[in-house]
Amino acid sequence: MAEVLDRMIRADVIVMATPVYFYTMNGQMKTLIDRTYARYTELIDKEVYFIMTAAVKRKDLLERTLEEFRGFTSCLGRAREKGVIYGTGAWNMGDIKGSPAMAQAYEMGKDT
Repeated sequence: MAEVLDRMIRADVIVMATPVYFYTMNGQMKTLIDRTYARYTELIDKEVYFIMTAAVKRKDLLERTLEEFRGFTSCLGRAREKGVIYGTGAWNMGDIKGSPAMAQAYEMGKDT
């Protein structure tokens, strides 16, 4: 984890992505967030992007997860949210291919 945190501190942009299970981020993402606690005050001046994938097709059902991401980044110094991608309707492997979320991710990647 120390290496991951060092890289996050050095990075200009942080992309946080998680599958959504039972209307919240997965445990691995929450663990990553929690383990930044020792040095979160060093995570300053970051551009942040959020990506969420879920089987459900309604974006509003992912708002709880988005608020969890925003809760974390609100604790960081001068974090700037640059984009949110909702990868909805991804129940089976390959469902996300060709979806609008893929084009959005590509375009956001070009802008960083």
